[in-house]
Amino acid sequence: MVKLFDTNRFVHENEKQGPIPKYGKVAKETMKIVWPAMVEGFLVALVGMFDGIMVAGLGNSATAAITITKQPVYFMICFITALNIAVTAIISRRKGAGDFESANKTVHVSLICSFVIAILLSIFVVLLCNPINLLLGANEDTIGYANDYMRIIAAGFVFNALRLTINACQRGIGQTKISMVTNIIANLVNIFFNYLLITGNWGAPRLEVKGAAIATVIGNIVAFLICLLTLIKGNEYLHFSIKRLKIDKESFRQIKSLFPSAMIEQAVMRFGFIIFAMIVNYLGTEAAYVHGVCNDINSLMFTIADGFAIGTAAVVGHRLGEKRNDLAIVYAKVSMMISVCVAILVCLIMIFARTPLVELYKPETEDALNKAKFIMLIAAITTIPQNIQWVLTGILRGSGDTKFTATTSLISVAIIRPIVAYILCYFTPLGVVGAWIGMFIDQTMRLSANIWRFKSRAWLRIEV
Repeated sequence: MVKLFDTNRFVHENEKQGPIPKYGKVAKETMKIVWPAMVEGFLVALVGMFDGIMVAGLGNSATAAITITKQPVYFMICFITALNIAVTAIISRRKGAGDFESANKTVHVSLICSFVIAILLSIFVVLLCNPINLLLGANEDTIGYANDYMRIIAAGFVFNALRLTINACQRGIGQTKISMVTNIIANLVNIFFNYLLITGNWGAPRLEVKGAAIATVIGNIVAFLICLLTLIKGNEYLHFSIKRLKIDKESFRQIKSLFPSAMIEQAVMRFGFIIFAMIVNYLGTEAAYVHGVCNDINSLMFTIADGFAIGTAAVVGHRLGEKRNDLAIVYAKVSMMISVCVAILVCLIMIFARTPLVELYKPETEDALNKAKFIMLIAAITTIPQNIQWVLTGILRGSGDTKFTATTSLISVAIIRPIVAYILCYFTPLGVVGAWIGMFIDQTMRLSANIWRFKSRAWLRIEV
């Protein structure tokens, strides 16, 4: 047992570049960055879950409609996520090297890029939301709700994009607490306006699905303003000034070198998710409802892995910036060990709490309830490979190895998952259950690929 936690055994003797800190020190430093990111993601997903529960009171058609709109909304976000992956990788390296001037130039360039991308995407989605939702499987029961929700979310997207980019910059230097606090406040605002606007409480108008969308946008505006204030106020590393808001050629070149592969990864993943969602949505309103409920709950649990991935990407980036590849390996392995233990715990929680969690969404039929409960068993088992592979993805992204993650996403998410899901959904009696079996196969394949890449050490040789 003692050998299991001996960090000197985590790297080969010929890889060591200096003293290797003990397991406890590495774990403490890693978790200092990980836990705020984990809490933040959990709270964001929890608010999404509250949205779903509140909207469920309007009927299963309303829940299904919002489920349909999630994929195009996530597709918008994937452009910003790709930008942010590049930004976090660059700033974490600069922080490790102590080059804060370059880090601040990257901040200003990234905000300009985020603003331009968000405005273009907003215009596109607002104008085309109806054909997009019809393509994704909306029917006469859901199309009105879906269009209302998507138009409002898209119109306010720029605030969400900018605050996500600011958070990415802050995470690059390990300041995950700032984004955690801002998101806690924004989430509370979101919940408050959900209560006011969905069903019309305290004299507010009853706006139903529109109210849920407006509450989300108001929460994002509040989060953006708080994030911007933290940058204007400044800290020992990052500081925003309107006078410095211009394109620095070198910073833009660095972002441009990582953005395409990150964008390909995000695009193929999102394409795969959209096809996957369409396969489920075309099964009918009940299938879309069941899938949406299970996805909400699974997303809540997934945020723990996402927190580990974000935090690990930052600490690994810092070590690479310090030119300590041996420590990058050690910090990565410690994070993976902790994430395995957490994944097992999450799996058990999902198994034993699945019935009360599903019942919160007020399923209208016994069949919908039973399908959702069974799918949650599959989701619980999937949590283990999902969490571990996502932490490995964070490590690879943090090192700048975005071409490899893009390739694995293309093969696994955009090809294997949809094909398996389609076969199981339409050529077997499994229906929507088959889609989640496809998800398990996808996660297991990506885990195997990421383990191989991590062991190859190729990610250590990438220059950012």
